[in-house]
Amino acid sequence: LKKMDLSRSVHLKELPDLSNATNLERLELCDCRALVELPKSIGNLHKLENLVMANCISLEVIPTHINLASLEHITMTGCSRLKTFPDFSTNIERLLLIGTSVEEVPASIRHWSSLSDFRIKNNEDLKSLTYFPEKVELLDLSYTDIEKIPDCIKGFHGLKSLDVAGCRKLTSLPELPMSLG
Repeated sequence: LKKMDLSRSVHLKELPDLSNATNLERLELCDCRALVELPKSIGNLHKLENLVMANCISLEVIPTHINLASLEHITMTGCSRLKTFPDFSTNIERLLLIGTSVEEVPASIRHWSSLSDFRIKNNEDLKSLTYFPEKVELLDLSYTDIEKIPDCIKGFHGLKSLDVAGCRKLTSLPELPMSLG
């Protein structure tokens, strides 16, 4: 089994034990409106490359301390009760957290050297962003309550796009890298 799509399983409250789905590469959980948490057994999905979750409006818990070494793309949109985001993998290339209640990203994100596309938007619970990796090319913080962009951004020479539209509490911008010009 390489792909599992449980989308539109609106009454699904919990996922089955995934311990034996060791070849799973893609997991889609869209419109699983009753799903409250992901099982700890998700940590056994060592070949998982893509995790897509949209409108899982009851989702509150993602297990911590799971190492999904193959995970490259995470999309979580409309998971409005999700407040914390664990350290999944250092190999993430694309991270989209849109319309969640995530209050902070893990400090370890600065070590995610493959992360080039980082979007955390439509999230009024995000007040600050202390860390993000130097190699990020697209940074979208639009419609968050972020107050400050870290000064270290000026050293991010690969940054091609910065979106801070609708950041009502942003008071100033630091010196930006030449790559944005």
